[in-house]
Amino acid sequence: MLIYILSRGATLYSTSRIYRAALKRRHNVRIIDHMECDLLIEDGRFIVVYNNEVLLKPDLVIPRIGSSATVYGTTVVRHFQEMGAPVLNTPSGIFNSRDKFRSLQLLAGQNIPIPATYFSNDLHQAERIVKRKLGYPFILKVLEGTQGLGVHLIKNEIEAYQMFDRFSIANKRVILQEFIEEFKGKDLRIFIVGNKVVAAMMRIASADEFRSNIHRGGSGQRVVLSEEEREIAIRAVKILGLQVAGVDILRSKKGALIIEVNSSPGLEGIEGVTGVEVAEEIIRFIEEKY
Repeated sequence: MLIYILSRGATLYSTSRIYRAALKRRHNVRIIDHMECDLLIEDGRFIVVYNNEVLLKPDLVIPRIGSSATVYGTTVVRHFQEMGAPVLNTPSGIFNSRDKFRSLQLLAGQNIPIPATYFSNDLHQAERIVKRKLGYPFILKVLEGTQGLGVHLIKNEIEAYQMFDRFSIANKRVILQEFIEEFKGKDLRIFIVGNKVVAAMMRIASADEFRSNIHRGGSGQRVVLSEEEREIAIRAVKILGLQVAGVDILRSKKGALIIEVNSSPGLEGIEGVTGVEVAEEIIRFIEEKY
């Protein structure tokens, strides 16, 4: 198969792992920087030009689109799709997962459990919701962000007013979410490929952090998932229209709660913790389906 991996960097761990796994299985694979792709529509044909080369239609596109490149990156993915090339994660699936509140709307609409969540265009009204529904502390998140960036633990009214003013002035959209005290500093990262859980770990924050992301200094350990956790993770990925994703879950007194679905999940942490060759699982899934 001719496979294009859309990624900003060939040396990124996840990109290089998928590239080497595809080569090992004897595929013709190229890493294409989506931000360097020029898109042309001519006489009903969809053409992608990369470094002055007109690209052949691939047998499959694997998008690794970062949050800072969502709009143009998904435009490139859609262009390949219109060219007739299958894509591992569709533009709509990437968009669904990237907007945190939209993803929660879609999940809750299909009875997937999530924490209590608030979103408004006017943050100056948010204090009423905090007092009546969320309480202190609560979590504030920017709508688009990865690796724990843009996630804040708000402990009191003073911090809340400061953060509301900051994000209102910056015209940044944020969501407010209940803080799950009983699972603080931890979450489950579940890696889904197709309709299958291929790996899972518990991420644990460092001593001075509340965010459990490994990129923020957290650590990981193997974990045994409940049937409920496996089921809602697989369902969540399908609801958002994805085939490969990382699902983040909290264990609460009310049961498992999904807090996020990542359409370009990193491989380094979960492969290191579990020993599972996730990149090879992705390539095997591609071979079976495409």
